[in-house]
Amino acid sequence: MLRRFFGFTIILLVAVSCARDDTASAHPRKDAPGDKDGVPPRPSVVAAVAQPYKVVPVSAGGTITGTVDFDGVPPAPQTIRPTSDVNVCGNSIVANNLTMSGTRVVGAVVWISDIRSGKPFPLERRFELTEDNCVLDPFVQVIATTGTLNVSNDDRALHTNKFINVGTGHIAAVAPFNDDGEVVPVDRLREPMEVEVVCEQHPWEHAWIAVLDHPYYDQTSKTGTFSIEGIPAGKYRVRAWHPALGYADDSVTVNAGMQTSVAFHIRGGAAQPTQAKAPVAEPFIVPTASSTPSAASSTQPAASSTPDSVKH
Repeated sequence: MLRRFFGFTIILLVAVSCARDDTASAHPRKDAPGDKDGVPPRPSVVAAVAQPYKVVPVSAGGTITGTVDFDGVPPAPQTIRPTSDVNVCGNSIVANNLTMSGTRVVGAVVWISDIRSGKPFPLERRFELTEDNCVLDPFVQVIATTGTLNVSNDDRALHTNKFINVGTGHIAAVAPFNDDGEVVPVDRLREPMEVEVVCEQHPWEHAWIAVLDHPYYDQTSKTGTFSIEGIPAGKYRVRAWHPALGYADDSVTVNAGMQTSVAFHIRGGAAQPTQAKAPVAEPFIVPTASSTPSAASSTQPAASSTPDSVKH
């Protein structure tokens, strides 16, 4: 009888323990994406939309072509002294996040900011972000809300990449603890937003993403040129942006079957809303000899960055 009593007691204790499960599956991690996570909101270069984008037939679509120039002295590369994983990251990293071709900006994102209907998305909807030598590559890119971002790691080190919605400050997605050769698909970026990507283990790592809910965008080529095709006739606002420099806006009228050209000029010294520092630990950074003061602390909208663009 006594043995049966003890046996019943043990079973009861196990049942109570299971009912009060404190495992990760029962209680989500504190750093899982959610409304209370993230950093204070900042001005975003990608605005929230009032209505969803609709795919409609486009006959005799027009084209916007042009260039993006920077009027000023571009920021010099910075030398970063890694504070962790030195065996992988090295003793120093040159953060060259900007490529120029003369005054032309390479890799700047250009998009129509107010278009709400038009052609369908392209079939290719896979985008890439890679950890390589403790640097996120590419530094800036544009992706569609219908796509998937594959985050891959080429380092023998752990990286926890957090995708922060700049406009809300919330963490939109996390690519957790990916190891050498691992690929983590991120498909939570389903609304227009500007995203800052940071690494939890290596706070000097940054990347920027413009997430758009339409296909009318491009990135400037090695010569600083862009082309956006298949646009319904009408008047639109167009934006050019590079997170290391700022942005510029212009108004463009597109005629059916015609090409319109625009020359963007991002002004040196303009406010740069995406350059506000996130509240993460800062690495020890040694400026190069030719480096100029950073405008990173600015949090005001860059209203003064609107250029006097040249149209043809």
